[in-house]
Amino acid sequence: MTRYVVLGFTAGRSSIEIVGRYKTEGELRDVFEGGPRLALRASRRELLYVFEVCPPAERSKCLYLVTFDIRSVEVRDPRRARSPSRVRVPSHEYSEIREVLFKKLCGSVDLSTYVCFDNYAPEVDRYLRGVRASYRVAYYRVKPWRDEDRELVREAIQDTLEWIAARALELASKVANVAPQGYGQVRKRALSFLEGVATTKELARRAEAKLRELGVELQVLQSVVDAERYVREALQRREEGRRG
Repeated sequence: MTRYVVLGFTAGRSSIEIVGRYKTEGELRDVFEGGPRLALRASRRELLYVFEVCPPAERSKCLYLVTFDIRSVEVRDPRRARSPSRVRVPSHEYSEIREVLFKKLCGSVDLSTYVCFDNYAPEVDRYLRGVRASYRVAYYRVKPWRDEDRELVREAIQDTLEWIAARALELASKVANVAPQGYGQVRKRALSFLEGVATTKELARRAEAKLRELGVELQVLQSVVDAERYVREALQRREEGRRG
């Protein structure tokens, strides 16, 4: 029987609404796995997305969903300075994992679920093992099931490409405008960025081809090449200015 993974905006929803039962303590909070009945039920609900689990023969053509749970942290509610009231907030690891996965061209579905072209679950696991006592990481080999699921993938990866472009533009601006005494450090960051782009471009070629197979058109490689150009041209202009 074909299996499916359902995810999306599940905050405030009971798992009974989606899978017909309460989830156990050991299950991931926002990811639901099941058969065709689950897929049909989810497809009728707003803001839920369905991915088909790839059979072994098709896995080379599929994507990875990397997902994790982290126990949230309790902090004092800043709106109630005189009250002992405390609120639960996401821990800083969410943003750190986001940056790691964005550099690998993964797209964010939500704070704890990413669509990737390679399996980065072991990397997320190693990171969390060093900083968290309570967490869970899982991954699935999947392909989008409907047009709206393909659009979710396209938008998620597009957001990542825009993030890379924004980092490149920010770095290029610092290269152009930093005072002479600070240029050495900024130059090192720019060269490190360019060194990492070589690997990113190779991944971008594979990513674009895989997305096309899944019916998703997106200029992944060109976006990465443009980001590289912003930084490289800024360095060239700055170096020419120093020599002049």
